[in-house]
Amino acid sequence: MSAAANYPSVLMNSALGENHSSGLELDDAWFTGAPSARTAGALALAWRKFWQLQARHALEAASEGVNRDVGRLTHCVNTLDFNRRLSPRMTARLAALMVAMSDEDGYGVFDTLQAWIGDKPDQWYMDECLLESVATQDWEGPLLREIRSTQVAGVASLECFPLLEEDLSPYKSALMQALDLIQQVDQEMHAEIQTHVGMVKLFDGRGIEGLSTPKAFGAIWLKAPGHENALAWFLEHLVHECSHLHLNAMMAFDPLLRNPNEVNRSPIRPDPRPMFQVLHATFVLSRNMRVHSRLHARFPELNLGNTWQEFSLQFESGLAVLKEFMKPTRRGQTLLDSLGS
Repeated sequence: MSAAANYPSVLMNSALGENHSSGLELDDAWFTGAPSARTAGALALAWRKFWQLQARHALEAASEGVNRDVGRLTHCVNTLDFNRRLSPRMTARLAALMVAMSDEDGYGVFDTLQAWIGDKPDQWYMDECLLESVATQDWEGPLLREIRSTQVAGVASLECFPLLEEDLSPYKSALMQALDLIQQVDQEMHAEIQTHVGMVKLFDGRGIEGLSTPKAFGAIWLKAPGHENALAWFLEHLVHECSHLHLNAMMAFDPLLRNPNEVNRSPIRPDPRPMFQVLHATFVLSRNMRVHSRLHARFPELNLGNTWQEFSLQFESGLAVLKEFMKPTRRGQTLLDSLGS
């Protein structure tokens, strides 16, 4: 189960829609199901500019609200290096600040501003992909509390434990091997992962396999697999969670569908889900179907044929629901057409 779409961000609540006014140039070519290095790079650049715009507005409002100057922090936002991958820490800082202001939590605003001011310049970016346990970063606290308090129908309470002193080197080796195999069969998907994913957070527990959230864009949370299954696990979930990130970046600029909360059958879960989650599930299945088809054809010894066939069946189920019930925006229709082609 992926909970990627279960944690809508305050950033996403400010989605610009079809009549956006950010001054950012949108390209209809972004709204496709096919992985593309060029599309991922252009979308990531626009997303960073969108983040900067929201950060400026949030800092201006927070500074006025607490009657304190935050000029140095604002300067850091204004001089953001758009050519570097933004750290999930920065998205989490902004999300926490916006939540505190929305809740009229004065102490929360002060504390979040202080934490953000304390971030060193090199902590603003993630130039390399980091693999580590959950609960190693101070900004994770609110997100972990949200994950652990989430109730999912038909599932026991979610568990998300840090790995403590476990040796992570076998996971790092499996992660690098998975990235290498993906690059060999699908350079476009590999480029998208390199563009979006800056941090892989491993946890132990039950009730959840992986998640990503716009509240910490660039990070993916994955249940630590058994070492014997680690390669197959990363092959699936790197593509899966990166695709969630990519679709969430699209949805920062266009809502894609006009009936996001209408409930319908899910291609992955047994219980009905809102349409925006059906869209997410179908989108990520299209990517995993593509990558696993290529992996199975080139590396049959990986025994991914059954997994590929399962993804294919689930994708067709999700696509049928979208075609019948999705009420797309103009760009949502472009995306839907690309999934069905």
